[in-house]
Amino acid sequence: MTPEQWDRLKSIFHAALQHPAGVRAAWVEQACAGDAVLLREAQALLSAHDTAGDFLEQPARLDPADLDTLPEGTTLGSYRIVRELGRGGMGVVYLAVDNLGRDVALKTLPPVLAENPHLRERLRREALAAAKIDHPAVATIHVLDEISGHLVIVSEYARGETLRAVLGRGALEQARAKAIALDIAAALAAAHDAGVVHRDLKPENVIVTPTGRVKVVDFGIAHVEGPESARLTVPGMLLGTPAYMAPEQLAGGDVTPRTDVYSFGIVLREMVTGVSASRDVSVRRDLPHNIPFASVIARCLKIDPEQRYASGSDLIAAFTADATPLIRGEDERTVAGSPRWWWEFHQAFIAVLYWLMIWPAWTGRQIIGGSLGRTLFFATLVAVIVSATLRLHLWFTSRFYLAELHWARRRGGRWIRLADWLFVVSLAVTGVLVSEDRSPVAIVLLAVAVGAAIGFLVIERATARAAFRNSTTVIV
Repeated sequence: MTPEQWDRLKSIFHAALQHPAGVRAAWVEQACAGDAVLLREAQALLSAHDTAGDFLEQPARLDPADLDTLPEGTTLGSYRIVRELGRGGMGVVYLAVDNLGRDVALKTLPPVLAENPHLRERLRREALAAAKIDHPAVATIHVLDEISGHLVIVSEYARGETLRAVLGRGALEQARAKAIALDIAAALAAAHDAGVVHRDLKPENVIVTPTGRVKVVDFGIAHVEGPESARLTVPGMLLGTPAYMAPEQLAGGDVTPRTDVYSFGIVLREMVTGVSASRDVSVRRDLPHNIPFASVIARCLKIDPEQRYASGSDLIAAFTADATPLIRGEDERTVAGSPRWWWEFHQAFIAVLYWLMIWPAWTGRQIIGGSLGRTLFFATLVAVIVSATLRLHLWFTSRFYLAELHWARRRGGRWIRLADWLFVVSLAVTGVLVSEDRSPVAIVLLAVAVGAAIGFLVIERATARAAFRNSTTVIV
């Protein structure tokens, strides 16, 4: 099957799933427009999809909305429920606190489902799969237990937001996309080395922590290799999220680490283009050459698994060898005159200027005197410490830790802006009061106050817009 045929087949399959089961067959036959090969393949995919429910029988068809929720404050063994984090066909996930005071993620399988031996075994396999992986980018499993009729998996609670939420704000700038992709690849490499295939890699299963690092979660449908890995699935069993599934997985065939590589390629493509795979099920392989990591994405999305990267380790090596020039990336830090260089220069220059204004502000305090003089000087000092320090932090991060720059700008931007306003107002008021004493310091204070306002309201916005044209962070 050619890539074009696969794209057409996948589009028809996804569209068919939007129709009621009773009319899918007729709709697919019409959509295939007399193409017998395409019709046969589409019918096979739908058959694999429709037989998935036979494995888990009726419980697999339960609507997640029908699952009971444990109220806040409920105690399960040594765990206290704080709030619900999410739910799916396998149960409900809660934020809980254990008897050591740690925040944990507690996934429960309700009693009505726990009675099904297949589901119990599948939950056990989830814990086994994730527990075998030892890597910072994988959420750690603490325990599998049965408490008060509930089968539960207790795992590390990954603070942050899903990659889906991050992508909801648009495509990622290249440096950040690379940092996240490398973390995901490292998690997959650790899993593959442990004989585990995730089988459901998608933005919803990637948590981006407040520090900008990644945690890959939910190995709920992972397949563990080895002599004891008798598959829970039956021939034709379909598990996973179709928009991110490799052709062999979508067809109900065997999965390997190369299956995860395909899903990785779709996630990476979504990160650099901002186009959701769920909205654009026809995965374009004719990516523009100037798109970041185009060659890596193209190889990940090969129809033939043997033509893809073999594992997560190969993905890491591919990023090291990728020759795609950075559009706004790491080598731009050293190019004098580039937009990012001017943005860095602006941060450093403003930080130095703010610190130099401490002396005129101190002179103004002496002229004004009293509590008012002290208050104005204290306000200026606080503004300088906050704004100048955070600006130097941004400069340093941009020069030496570029992958963390987006996070640093997002977290520090509002504090810098508040400090800038405090700096301008305190300097302006000090300058006006000092002018009554006809001191030349007043000219310096007022001039810098006006210049600083123009700087952060106009000049800085222009340099930031040029340096981070595709960034979702608009301040600083």
